[in-house]
Amino acid sequence: MQRILAIDYGLRRTGLAVADRETRLPAPLEVFEGLTDQQLVERIAELVVREEIGTIVCGMPLNEDGSIGPQAKKTEQFVNLLQQRTGREIIHVDERLTTHDSEKKLSGIYTRKQKRRRIDAVAAARILQDYLDGLNKA
Repeated sequence: MQRILAIDYGLRRTGLAVADRETRLPAPLEVFEGLTDQQLVERIAELVVREEIGTIVCGMPLNEDGSIGPQAKKTEQFVNLLQQRTGREIIHVDERLTTHDSEKKLSGIYTRKQKRRRIDAVAAARILQDYLDGLNKA
């Protein structure tokens, strides 16, 4: 059974989450920190094979008005690199407020340092949940 991978791409840290097609329960997976885009693409490509990923979704950091800003353009460049390397179609998901919501979920549970190590994977799980919720509506 192929799994679904969600990516919360960032210039410093990138969070990943996975879900299988049967249960559709997203779970934070990993956070990569301090990698170049090329290194990140290679690590994710390895993970795609190892975890039997069939679908990839990536959070798109749109501006509040829905327009594409500088960070969304950088994310799109990264997505293009990853798509070329993996051969997988990558679906864009609006990620506005996912990090903010994820921070609220972790508040009071973890220290600031602990949150920083987890927040991007939790945000990726939120992106994945939004994607899955959209499938259920279709």
